[in-house]
This record gives sequence, C-alpha cells and structure tokens, in this order.
Amino acid sequence: MDKKHKLVLAAVAALLAAVPATLVIQDRIERAERESLEQAALKIFQRDADLATAEWRSYEPPADKVWDKAIARAAISDVETQGDRAKVWVDEFTTPYATDLSGKDSQPTEPYVSSHLFLFEPAGDGWRLARI
Repeated sequence: MDKKHKLVLAAVAALLAAVPATLVIQDRIERAERESLEQAALKIFQRDADLATAEWRSYEPPADKVWDKAIARAAISDVETQGDRAKVWVDEFTTPYATDLSGKDSQPTEPYVSSHLFLFEPAGDGWRLARI
C-alpha cells in the first residue's frame, strides 16, 4: 500500500507540474500567433497609408504644411479561430505627418482610428488576407 500511495503521489505531482508548463507553452503559442496576425494587419494598413491615393491625403494639411507620410499601427481586439483560418478584429491607428513647404521638419498631425474585421489564413510562416 505504501508503494501504491507513493506512486499515486508521484503521478499527481507530475501531473500538477505538467499542467502549468502546458499552459505556459499554449499561452506563448497564442501570443506568437496574435503577434503574427497583428503584423499581417499592420502590413495592410501601412501599404494603404503609403498609397498616393490614401484617404488621409484627401484632407487639407495644416496651414503652411504639405503632406509627407503616414505611420500606421495595428492593435488586435479579438481573434476567433475558424479551423485553420482566423477571424480578426483589429483597430488601425494612422498618424499622418506634414512638413514645412521646403519638405523639412516632419511633424505628426491628428491621428485617426478605424476598426476592421479581417479573415486571415496561414501562408508560410505568416498569414495572408483571405477576405475583408
């Protein structure tokens, strides 16, 4: 009985030690996947912000300024997996920059925020947009 008791205790101890390690590994996998999805969304936002026809360019720049560039950021608010695809709710934060008339002294202007829902699917080491 003593050996069985020790064996049961050892098994319980091993199980208790394995559960947190498994949870940590799963958390790291989910965090890496989330970061990868965020990077995929950021690439889309920055590509759009860099276009000559980008929406922010349609507004008047501040007085005595000309538009320069825009920097986009992405923040995921929710991820729902659907098989191997990921439905991603992501917020876009884009900050247009303007320079003086000589093209110097680039300064940030009023940022704008918009929300998007994307469907991504795996592509190599990252993700590709499956549907907007």
